[in-house]
Amino acid sequence: MPPTGFPIISLAAISFGFSGPAAILAAKPVPVTVTVNASTGMQRGGQPYTVKGAGGEEKLAALAALGANSIRTWGTEKLAQTLDEAAKHQLTVSAGIWLEPECAWFSYHKPGDCAKQAARVKSEVTRYRGHPALLAWGLGNEAEGEGSDPAFWQQLERLAVLVRELDSAHPTFTALAGITATKAASLNQHTPHLDYVGINTYAALTSLRKTLTDLKWTRPWMVTEWGARGFWESPRGAGGMALEQTSSEKAAMVARGYDEVIAPGGACMGSYAFLWGWKNEGSVSWFGLMTEKGETIASVDVLQQRWSGRPPANTAPAITPVTGIPAGGMAPGSPFQAATSAKDAEGDPLTWRWAIRPGAEGHNNGISPPTPPAVPDTLKETGTPQVEGRAPARKGKYRLYVEVSDGHGHAATANAPLLVE
Repeated sequence: MPPTGFPIISLAAISFGFSGPAAILAAKPVPVTVTVNASTGMQRGGQPYTVKGAGGEEKLAALAALGANSIRTWGTEKLAQTLDEAAKHQLTVSAGIWLEPECAWFSYHKPGDCAKQAARVKSEVTRYRGHPALLAWGLGNEAEGEGSDPAFWQQLERLAVLVRELDSAHPTFTALAGITATKAASLNQHTPHLDYVGINTYAALTSLRKTLTDLKWTRPWMVTEWGARGFWESPRGAGGMALEQTSSEKAAMVARGYDEVIAPGGACMGSYAFLWGWKNEGSVSWFGLMTEKGETIASVDVLQQRWSGRPPANTAPAITPVTGIPAGGMAPGSPFQAATSAKDAEGDPLTWRWAIRPGAEGHNNGISPPTPPAVPDTLKETGTPQVEGRAPARKGKYRLYVEVSDGHGHAATANAPLLVE
């Protein structure tokens, strides 16, 4: 039997751009209509639909097995493949269409730039609008800046109208970098045809409902990115480096955010946790719900419980913060002893991996660089909760990382900034 809610059609027939006799004979894709309003929320195929999702395009079978029902993308580079794969696993897709921010080579004040952008949006919507896994169109991600430029919002309105003319079956949203009074006023003044607003928020998630109440926000909304506290909003340690939460601390934050903000529903139509996969941003362990090896952390256990209503059969280990690294700087080559502790609820034997790596942080234009190699000749790796080492010989900012694996596809992570000066 096909997944519930998806029409019976051959995925091979959903080959947009294919031409020839076979295409003439192939069944046409059948979209599932999605509607949104403030009183009834989101409905898909005439039935209430709350998004239980994550951002990312990888390992969709594993995501669906946790009880998720949707994914979010940021661009259309792999959208045909992603839509087909999502449909196989009864997942919908909020398809992001990248919108340029105001910059040296693009301006919302130049009609020519806006026209080219609109032509691109038209092409992408026309190409994918018939896919049965499509849920909504995301017009831009954090492209609004401070939110005070009417030209951006006016173009967003033009795009929302354009998409509605091209595809009446799927709603539109834009994903904001948090919501402020300026952004809320601009949305209400300039974008009446935008169906709902997506809000990307991290440490401020737990106060989001209060913020929306204070802003007198009455339109539908969704949390389109959320998870661990961001490095830009974290307390600082050695060398001004951001202090990353342990995977256990992240899981506690995810549980509170879901229970207090997302689960109550109402005008909130669900959420997309960040990030289903791995990414080197802020650190090599900051945002990913998986390690680079593909092991899931405790936040995934929290999400599975909320999405599916059932606890995981086997859970990720719990871990404490790394101790033993001076809050100030260390001289090159100076010795240290560091430690943490971890527990596994099922009593699985644990494997410990320590490493010192360079400590860069930042967005890097959304690009995830490869994991920097461990600094050699710095640690006496013993595979235990304790490690002895020496500070790197070269001055700079580093992090001491530890990963703890349970042998069942789960891990715990922690790190501490290490300044050599």
